[in-house]
Amino acid sequence: MNLSLFTKNLRGPWMIHPQEAAAMMPLVRGVIAGYHMDDIDESEKKAGQKVSCADYYAGDVHQVNPFTDKSVYVAYLDGTMTKYGTCFSYGTREIAEELLKADQDPDIVGHILCVDSGGGAADSVPELADAIRQLTKPIVGFVDGMAASAAMYAVSYTSKIIAHQPTDQIGCIGTMITISGWPKLRKDSDGYVEMRIYADQSEEKNADYEAALEGETKLIRENVLNPLCQIFIDDMKANRPTATDDQLKGRTYFAKDVVGTLIDSIGTFEDAIQAVLEYAELAESNTSTKMGKYTKLESIPELSEQQYAEDGSTVLQASQLEAIEQALSTPQAGESDLQAQMDSLKQSHQEEVAGLQQTITEKDETISQKDARIQELEEALEVAVAKANGEKPASVFQPADQGEASEEYQTAQTWDQAAEACKAFLNRK
Repeated sequence: MNLSLFTKNLRGPWMIHPQEAAAMMPLVRGVIAGYHMDDIDESEKKAGQKVSCADYYAGDVHQVNPFTDKSVYVAYLDGTMTKYGTCFSYGTREIAEELLKADQDPDIVGHILCVDSGGGAADSVPELADAIRQLTKPIVGFVDGMAASAAMYAVSYTSKIIAHQPTDQIGCIGTMITISGWPKLRKDSDGYVEMRIYADQSEEKNADYEAALEGETKLIRENVLNPLCQIFIDDMKANRPTATDDQLKGRTYFAKDVVGTLIDSIGTFEDAIQAVLEYAELAESNTSTKMGKYTKLESIPELSEQQYAEDGSTVLQASQLEAIEQALSTPQAGESDLQAQMDSLKQSHQEEVAGLQQTITEKDETISQKDARIQELEEALEVAVAKANGEKPASVFQPADQGEASEEYQTAQTWDQAAEACKAFLNRK
């Protein structure tokens, strides 16, 4: 076996159920004693698999469900969790990679994380949690025995948790570390001395470890265990908001006692399949509703089978972005005709405005001419009234186009003559 990976997996701290830790110790001691695992059959490692949806339908399902010919991907989280795979089980990094690969398979409609684990190394959780968050298709957790500590941490990221039996073990939320070794200075009965010496500039190097070997655990709790445990608790509150504070203190519960808090229900594997399909149908419905607004995007072939998460988000590949860029730069059918219509309307509008301006100008000129004529008549009337009253007019009215007074215009001798003259003047053609 790969001893480098083995030692990486053993380094602490751990999020593990005590029974899981106890079961693992004989193996650790065997490796330390020089026992090799080269002959172990790796075929016993449980890999993920596709489960046909058709096996979980009854009747003429092709008429009622769009996922009949699809599959659900089942990933297995068994035994002691480690970041790297061993001869006994796959590491969480491998499980995460397979989940993401299955998520890109068009025949897969969702996932089940099947869990029977008491947890393991603290660093085994982040990559699996990140992968679950990146999935674009629904994932349901199915506990078949135990989901404790790091295993509970990982499965809490799924949309729904179903336990198989009422007595399945759930919880054990917390962190721990195992310290072993000799004190910094050791001398045996034969006088053999073993000592660890640190440089003057390295007074804090391994300080928490050295103190723990002397029985002082405060440093290692404050510097390592407590921060990791707080992150664990905060994430559990976010993932399982119905969990109570008492359930986050490290105790392990029977599944029947934490329904509605740490888990959602107790049921069969078939129930987990049905939950995945329900989530998939809901996601399909939401996606259709959301994408119904984006008819132009739907017309791009590269996006015709794009998968979307429940919140409508998606991840686009470089080729899809190029297709969108090309579609945006290419005039669509009818766009040229529409532009021509807009240009024609704009030209027609400009001509109409110009015509209205010309009409306004002509009307203004007519009004000016009439104003001038009214002024002429008012002046003539003023002259006539003055003469009728025996007054000498201030000025004598003369037509604009005559240099001298015409014979037509005679001085009125009486008011009646002036009035008749004005009347004749106003009535002339």
